[in-house]
Amino acid sequence: MKIRAAFILVLSALASCTAQPRAPHPRAAAHVFFDERTGSTLSVVDAPLIFARARSDVAAFAQDYATLVAVGVDLSGRDVEYLMLYRWSTVDPRMSAPPGANEGELHIIADGRLIDLKPLAQLPVGLSRRRLLHVPNHGDVIAYAYEVAPGALRFIATSRDLVLRMPEEPLALPFTLWADGRTALAEFAGPAGAP
Repeated sequence: MKIRAAFILVLSALASCTAQPRAPHPRAAAHVFFDERTGSTLSVVDAPLIFARARSDVAAFAQDYATLVAVGVDLSGRDVEYLMLYRWSTVDPRMSAPPGANEGELHIIADGRLIDLKPLAQLPVGLSRRRLLHVPNHGDVIAYAYEVAPGALRFIATSRDLVLRMPEEPLALPFTLWADGRTALAEFAGPAGAP
């Protein structure tokens, strides 16, 4: 009888361990979501970095924008960091075509240092959910995803001078910082040496 009671107690303990999801990767400045479709935990920075470039060549006050959003994905203990890039514009597409899906190479120049990022062939599952990831409320948004090292995120967050370039786009003008989310990114990325 004692063995049966001990066996039931062990089964109850195992059931409670497997029924609760693993605690998400702790981040000071992040929205944390559990994605039931993939079984992953998403941590999304509280505020994005938004870059802009003036397009007075096609219209007064028109601008192209690039929104960068840091996302951490914890899939069964494997942590991966991504930067999501949303390219959008207030320029009439008849005046200047939006970038193509294959024009996603990204150069971030942070305090004179080049961070060259190549886009993933497709968006990872779970990173296409518009409402969670600071996607601009604009009709023609093109999204790219880049896998990045946590150290690169920390370097971007602590840089004083940030410029963004899209070298595959026909227009060579750089994007400059328009909405500063570096404080949120620094809290998201954590201190140097953190996991």
